[in-house]
Amino acid sequence: MFNVLNNFFYDYYLSYISYRISNIKNVKDITYIIQNITFFFKNATSDTIITILTDCFEKYPLTEKNTRNISILHQNYEFSNGKEDYCCFVLWISIVYSINNNYKSLL
Repeated sequence: MFNVLNNFFYDYYLSYISYRISNIKNVKDITYIIQNITFFFKNATSDTIITILTDCFEKYPLTEKNTRNISILHQNYEFSNGKEDYCCFVLWISIVYSINNNYKSLL
């Protein structure tokens, strides 16, 4: 029973993350998403964050417009060597990983 309830909350959390990702306008939105994940999943490593994001993209795929927007933000902050660079990079590699794993279902 606890596992079913836990899965329900995880699915609900993924839908919330998907909503936040679909409404990204600037790099602060991306850092907020990563900080939110690390708030709810204590001691989250980059691997944990990427796993959560790829689960989100598997269940709720991004549109081409959202992917393009995130790509532009990633390119703008690629070599800033700060928190923004890390957050954009983690989100971008999660998107690329999910596209590579789910390319047949996206066609």
